[in-house]
Amino acid sequence: MTSLGDLTALEHGEQRHYPRDDTLPAQVTAWAGRTPHARAVVAPGGVLTYRQLIERSTRLCHGLRAHGVAAGDVLAVQEGRTTERIVTYLAILMAGASYLPLDDLNPPERNAFMVADSGAVAVLAPADRDPQVPVPVIDVARAVRSGDASSPGDLPTGTASDTAYVMYTSGSTGRPKGIAVPHHAITRLVVNTDYLTLGPGDVVAHGSNASFDAATFEIWGALLNGATLVGLDTEDMLVHHQLTRFVGEHSVSALFLTTAVFHAHADEAPAALSKVGTVLVGGEVVDPGAVAAVLGASGARVLHVYGPTEATTFSTSLDVQPRHLAADRLSIGRPVANTQVAILREGERVPVGDVGELHIGGDGLARGYVGRDELTRELFVPDPLDPQRTLYRTGDSARWNEDGTVDFLGRMDNQVKLRGFRVELGEVEAALRAHPGVADACVVVQGTGALQRLVGYVATARSGDTDYHEILARSLPPFMLPSQVVELSSLPRTSNGKVDRHGLARFQDRPSTSPTRTSEEATP
Repeated sequence: MTSLGDLTALEHGEQRHYPRDDTLPAQVTAWAGRTPHARAVVAPGGVLTYRQLIERSTRLCHGLRAHGVAAGDVLAVQEGRTTERIVTYLAILMAGASYLPLDDLNPPERNAFMVADSGAVAVLAPADRDPQVPVPVIDVARAVRSGDASSPGDLPTGTASDTAYVMYTSGSTGRPKGIAVPHHAITRLVVNTDYLTLGPGDVVAHGSNASFDAATFEIWGALLNGATLVGLDTEDMLVHHQLTRFVGEHSVSALFLTTAVFHAHADEAPAALSKVGTVLVGGEVVDPGAVAAVLGASGARVLHVYGPTEATTFSTSLDVQPRHLAADRLSIGRPVANTQVAILREGERVPVGDVGELHIGGDGLARGYVGRDELTRELFVPDPLDPQRTLYRTGDSARWNEDGTVDFLGRMDNQVKLRGFRVELGEVEAALRAHPGVADACVVVQGTGALQRLVGYVATARSGDTDYHEILARSLPPFMLPSQVVELSSLPRTSNGKVDRHGLARFQDRPSTSPTRTSEEATP
């Protein structure tokens, strides 16, 4: 049996020095001093050098201060994947505040909830946007023009322990939860880490959705290392020949892809990734065959990465080699630098090969959930071996492999990953139950790989006259919408009275009365 000492040795990533006490603006400003004419951002809206990025962000920061923004405030940002989004993030941080990314694809009600729940004092958006929120909307371009381009020296400095951003993930009770991430956790992710080295001359593609935490790696991986951030349009990311052209045109050093997108390229055109320096893939279980196809068709390095938003994007990584591809599944690797990974069952470390709940510690941990102290205490817990350390309970089932890597075995609860997004099935179920005609609801994931989809089942006396897709779209983002809702007189139950989730599958293939729903009878 593996000794406790051996387990604790496996748990800790390499301890590396990084500027833990420096805020994000301080680090970007330092690069502006060292490489003022280097390109910082290339995206719709133009090209900004590091000097121009700092000057424009400083001007906007002064404009925000004139609007009454103070240190500690939260400001929502509804802006496309443009240079202005990056300027806005940096300006907010310069003001000692934190940013809340809003997704244009979200229903207005969901964005409004996040604004209210986070306590955001304003939304920053272009003049042509109508965020439909109960707080003031600041026109970014006008605020930039009204700001002072003088040195940011008189602005609040803040500390690296302050919240840099708040990001919302799906909540099991139907209420999304906001995660407060500090500056130093982001620096830990990308500066002097051991899974990827970035520096001046490198190019990081920015193709992730604003509310997906892979964007944290993309944006700050570039700007905290003196590299160039290049905006990647969604269509260019999804279409093989367009991605090939983009990668070649910009000499991309690092590209993150969700598992589903990676699989699509690997299946149809693995050579599309041939000119990328490093492809990072994560969000769902990765097929070893897909990685083999990419490695065989290109010289790209493939990193399999894993981590929840509560631990700032990446907690483990595996530099995939041919020897890893013989296994049925790829491991998620080892802890990245300045990160701890522990596998516990009933408060005790489990031996190598035994299954337990994956816990994460180290400098990447979030500060907790905004306004939800009880949930924070429930999921951010003391390490049983050292109560001075905090571990985050991921809810993921995992085990140690003999080679010291971690094998991810899936969720222990009702949360799933779908196309890279975390989805609490309970939140979708709560949205269905909110309809007055629905007595009960259950949502499951059906299909495998790129064909995975959400299917909802509702107990209702009504039949065929409800457009569930339209109803759910008022409160849920597109990635949380079931592709089908099946109407049943009652939900099937197991002998102990719980919903028989496996039994629901027999109703999946019955004829549909519409593209989004089926009406059938269920018997327990």
